[in-house]
Amino acid sequence: MVTQTYSGNDFMSETTPQLHIRDLQKTYGDNKVLRGLNVDIQAGEKIAIIGPSGSGKSTLLRILMTLEAPNGGRVMVDGESVWTMNANGQEKKADEAHMRRMRSKLGMVFQHFFLFPHLSVRQNLTLAPKLVNNVSGTVADDTALELLQMVGMEAKADAFPAQLSGGQKQRVAIARALAMQPEIMLFDEVTSALDPELVHEVLSVLRTLAKKSDMTMLLVTHEMNFAREIADRVLFFDGGVILEEGPPSQIFTQPKEPRTQEFLKTVLEA
Repeated sequence: MVTQTYSGNDFMSETTPQLHIRDLQKTYGDNKVLRGLNVDIQAGEKIAIIGPSGSGKSTLLRILMTLEAPNGGRVMVDGESVWTMNANGQEKKADEAHMRRMRSKLGMVFQHFFLFPHLSVRQNLTLAPKLVNNVSGTVADDTALELLQMVGMEAKADAFPAQLSGGQKQRVAIARALAMQPEIMLFDEVTSALDPELVHEVLSVLRTLAKKSDMTMLLVTHEMNFAREIADRVLFFDGGVILEEGPPSQIFTQPKEPRTQEFLKTVLEA
């Protein structure tokens, strides 16, 4: 089956999306956070996810990262189910080994950094590659320094998180996620916990990564101008579904849905 998606202002066709989500559902008690969400994302796409609080944006990323289990639906990465596996010709719930393998395809950066306070910046970047991917100490150190240079933090390689500003911590968190060499990067409102004057530091790193990397990126963000600049496609979430999607040129200038129009008017005026 051939699927279609936006890339910039044009359609492109691909036979197998890198990320395939169908009828995804998530509830917390009586609260239905995701209500049958559907989307296909192609390799290399830069996706901005916008929408009001509580619309399911962050929940989607947490399900993709296997931090939350869905109540229904299917998530597939590279044509393989994340939450189920094939055993003797039958589909069953995925075991930990399968989940770990699928999880290794993705990296995530959170709002609140989650750096290890007792480890230096360099050690924060090298710990997981050495323990999880069996990377040698020399290779892990070399990669860490390359990534720190990319995010402008090489001078702080031997500093500890307590010695860093919020913007510096978030840049280290981005480098740490990249150190695991994921195929897909997830960013969950990574500037929302920062003082306004520090936001530009992180957006600059993300802007460079989006423009120079062929990595697939999903960014939950309230930075509308940034989303307009870097995204191939924008997804507007509301009420646990994708209410509208399209290239930034359409979503930000001629949104079709009244709810999208209302949201953007409120956010842009603020």
